[in-house]
Amino acid sequence: MIKSLVLIVLHTLTVHGADPGFPVANPSISYWQTPPNIDVADRQSHQLPVEVDVVIIGSGMTGTSIARHLLNEGRQDQPLRIAMLEARQACSGATGRNGGHIRPSSYSEYAEAKEVVSQAEAAAITRLRAAHVDALISAANELDDAGREAAEARPVDSIDAFFDEGSYIRAAAQLDVLKKEVPDIGSQWTSWGQEDARKISLLPQASGILTGTPKIAGALWPYRFVTHTLKALLDKYPTFSLDTHTPALNISSIDDRSGRTNFEVATPRGIIKTRHIVHAANAWIPHHVPGLDGKISGGRLHMSAQLGGAGLPKAGAWPSYTSNGSLLTGRAWSLFRGNLDYIVQMPKNGEYMFGGGEGLRSGGNGTVSELDDSAPPDHDTASYLNGALPNYFGYANWGTERTDFPQPTDPNVWRGRTKCIWTGIEGGSTDGRPFVGKIPTSATRRQVKNATAGAEWISAAYDGEGMCFAWLCGQALSAMMLDSEAGVKNHSVPDWFPKSLEITEARLRNSNTAKRALRMRRGRMSGFWDRILRE
Repeated sequence: MIKSLVLIVLHTLTVHGADPGFPVANPSISYWQTPPNIDVADRQSHQLPVEVDVVIIGSGMTGTSIARHLLNEGRQDQPLRIAMLEARQACSGATGRNGGHIRPSSYSEYAEAKEVVSQAEAAAITRLRAAHVDALISAANELDDAGREAAEARPVDSIDAFFDEGSYIRAAAQLDVLKKEVPDIGSQWTSWGQEDARKISLLPQASGILTGTPKIAGALWPYRFVTHTLKALLDKYPTFSLDTHTPALNISSIDDRSGRTNFEVATPRGIIKTRHIVHAANAWIPHHVPGLDGKISGGRLHMSAQLGGAGLPKAGAWPSYTSNGSLLTGRAWSLFRGNLDYIVQMPKNGEYMFGGGEGLRSGGNGTVSELDDSAPPDHDTASYLNGALPNYFGYANWGTERTDFPQPTDPNVWRGRTKCIWTGIEGGSTDGRPFVGKIPTSATRRQVKNATAGAEWISAAYDGEGMCFAWLCGQALSAMMLDSEAGVKNHSVPDWFPKSLEITEARLRNSNTAKRALRMRRGRMSGFWDRILRE
């Protein structure tokens, strides 16, 4: 009760406008979060750390990646003291609410990136996103047996489907360019015309599809992966702490030059002094970094867990598009019909994790904030998610409703075909690219007394594409921070990391172009940016 009251008061005190304030209390429960990981969900230190090297604000995919890489790749004889703060339960933000698939659409992403960055940079971004499949599956495989089983990290069959001929022709042409200019990624994709597309996908209205190999298509249970990774770090490193229901209320600079720390982070449970602060709370970051007001914005997206019809194939039994058959680990789809819908088939019990329906907002929920993941789903969007799947696959393919699914015991999982519908808050930037790196003091508006011994850092604003950005952006940021720890005056960006994702003074000055974001990523956040541009 006290934890909820803290967040209710914080949300009430939020200044409306560009400042996003704090996450709302009592968010909806996603299917991914059932059941909660009791080892970390509500974890708190017996005593809040007084002084640390790094405070990480946010406990999702980004914050976890940064903590893991700082600890695993830093000094083992003297590991960094890291305090992770979370306003609500662990992994209760976007990571615990997303679609669960690690699937770039490399052909369109490369084409769109070339409109705003160089060809070499566009290729680097495309490779970075594709590399997340192996990176996340490998990280999950490093967990203990319980963690590996829970995370369900795996390669999947991958289908991008188009429902009008013009969209398919455009995507196929983009793929031809990708094959010529970035052949290592382009070679992982194949285009199929209407007749083959409908046979392979079982989507009777498809005009064409693009299929991807397992090297560029994966899926996992994101909440379980993150919470088991956090548990592993807590078990291995006594210098790492996780404090949930402990929001960072205020950040201030320390003027005393005789001490080792640069900042004080005030929480309801005490003050932490630290040399570094990492902002990994995505859409809520502008509350603590006022210079990012209007540079990072949040959007409320919808997701569901459902049962497919009894007539649809089980994992491994789909029509194959390779000589090796369909993968036993399941199939995933991106469905381009106006906006983007997306599906992941779970391999064990066959649930369909289905998201999308953006742009259908009815307004029936009154004045629900774009940053409110506690309110009921939008009526029109929820109705669409409940009814779209049989129409996509065709009622003949769908068959009867399933009756063989294990009856749920968790009250947050429903007993009908639809198991759960929830919302999540995604963060996007005005130029359509993540912000990663050391934040200029002009944006934090806090001076650092010893810039060589600490700073404020960020990895955020993935435009609804965090599964193919967050983990390796976090790894890149940790490398920059370890450079700083080693005394490198001007930290270096890793060679493999796209330089255009780094946050700089120049980029912040030039990023007031929401239209550029629409060109850069016409997908999960497109409905949100449409509304922003209309206002």
